[in-house]
Amino acid sequence: MGLMQRAVETYDSNEKLIGIYKEGQEPLAPIGHVLTNANIEITLNREGEFVDARMVEKAEPKILIPVTEESNGRTSAPAAHPLCDQLKYVSTLKQKEHALYVEGLQEWEESSFSHPFLKSVLTYVSKGSVITDLEKQGVISANDEKNSEKYLVCWRIIGFENEDPACWKNRSLQTAYVQYYLNKISDREKDVCMVEGTWTTPAVQHPKGIVSINGNAKLISANDSSGFTYRGRFSEDGEAASVGYVASQKAHNALRWLASEQGVREAVGNRVFLFWSPQGITIPKPVSGLRVRDAEPIRLPSDYRDNLKRILYSLKDKESIKGNEVAVITAFDAATTGRLAVTYYNEVSVDAFFNRMAEWDSYCCWYRGKFGIQSPSLMQIVNGAFGVQRGRFLETDDRVARQHLQRLLSCKIGGGLIPADIVSALVERASTPLAFDPALWRSIVFTACSAIQKYHHDLNKGGDEMFWDLSKQDRSFQFGRLLAVMEQAEADYYYNSQEDRQTNAIKFMSEYRQRPWFVFERINRQLHQAYLPRIKSWQAKRYEKLVGEICGILSKEPEEDLNKALNDNYLMGYELQRNEFFKKQSQENETEETK
Repeated sequence: MGLMQRAVETYDSNEKLIGIYKEGQEPLAPIGHVLTNANIEITLNREGEFVDARMVEKAEPKILIPVTEESNGRTSAPAAHPLCDQLKYVSTLKQKEHALYVEGLQEWEESSFSHPFLKSVLTYVSKGSVITDLEKQGVISANDEKNSEKYLVCWRIIGFENEDPACWKNRSLQTAYVQYYLNKISDREKDVCMVEGTWTTPAVQHPKGIVSINGNAKLISANDSSGFTYRGRFSEDGEAASVGYVASQKAHNALRWLASEQGVREAVGNRVFLFWSPQGITIPKPVSGLRVRDAEPIRLPSDYRDNLKRILYSLKDKESIKGNEVAVITAFDAATTGRLAVTYYNEVSVDAFFNRMAEWDSYCCWYRGKFGIQSPSLMQIVNGAFGVQRGRFLETDDRVARQHLQRLLSCKIGGGLIPADIVSALVERASTPLAFDPALWRSIVFTACSAIQKYHHDLNKGGDEMFWDLSKQDRSFQFGRLLAVMEQAEADYYYNSQEDRQTNAIKFMSEYRQRPWFVFERINRQLHQAYLPRIKSWQAKRYEKLVGEICGILSKEPEEDLNKALNDNYLMGYELQRNEFFKKQSQENETEETK
């Protein structure tokens, strides 16, 4: 299936929620209705007499109002909404607009799909006293009529039993309009609906404003007969695509509902990513991970993966997955204010969705100090590879971030190989510690190691660096260990002397990656001359022992290879050796606490 079919399926699956307001959430709009902000609320009695009026606060939620295709897509040409509309339509400020409003309202009221509220409103607006009543009530001033003509007016009708007085919440009123409008357009020439595969009344115009941050951009539009919207390939817009009115309304209303935080959503600039299941299965955000960030730290890779399996089984059991449920992943973006593009679309079974999230987190992970083993979010990977330091954070330009986030999502959900260029960018940045604040740099190193491990695992169908033994016969890996040992020895001196300085190992890390043996010899001389004599004897002995062990492994390499540039395995060796120091310090602290 495609996006529109899944959107229609979602709408039908949530039929019970149509028109229902929940605190903090936008309702799912009925067919022929849109959500918008009201400015003025007028209260009438059942006889159509004015009772009260007030300005609607900006913080109040949006309301549902009935619209026609023409009024919903209106620009400069006047077209009246059927019930709630701007003040220039409801009042006599503009005679042409007011006449259109009264004509449309009267046509609905006289139809077989009328509602008691309509006569009350029609009786009142026909008196022409809207402006006078609002001025008497202090809602608008006589000097402000021009500025207030675009204020949207909604109605509250009191005096009817078993009827919600708020027109935007009255379900019987909404149902009456749906029936009325469908009957009104039923005499149109029928066409094939390419969404539902039925012979039905086609949509003439499609709704706008699916994604609020993209304004009025439309997903389906072909009304520019003088431009190049379809000319050159088709002679009529219907030849390109025909969508039924009902299918269009259901799909667009469902997508807007999902984009308004009902679905699982992420936004980067103007690009909005939506993740949902049409069958109502709750799915986690694929941009994040399965594990909860504030969960108990996990130190061992085996424990971490066992924990992910438990979370996975728990999710599947909680949602009672039967096997036929689908997870939909899509992205919307607008290059212009008028056109909304689908930049990414994919659908997989919910079972596969959960499995791939667990698979990603199982291997795209690394040690993160006192927080234990974690998996970075996809945005953390993007920021680590391309972000610019601003204060205490890394921020990536929206145009760059949305492209790479989409690529990573495609890999994570589609089961593809993590992009090599992103891994390379992370390694480059992790190798230039002086370019970042120390805490940010440590975050980049964690992210880089996570991405490297995932890349190696996918590429080699194995590759699990967290399980590597420190004696691994790999030149780059051992040079990485050597860097961590030199860093620790100098850091021991600064800790003992209570100095806050960057070690030479970190200062020369970028050069070390290119000429490891040359830089090692230089730093090693400095350590022997200035630092080793001033640290504790056991710390100096540990340094000599580890350097001897590592150099013994490196001695098996051809001498001409010692100064060759290191591959990304050096970061793994560096991190695993640092983690070994961290584990021993933690064990020593625990021993001290139990004494």
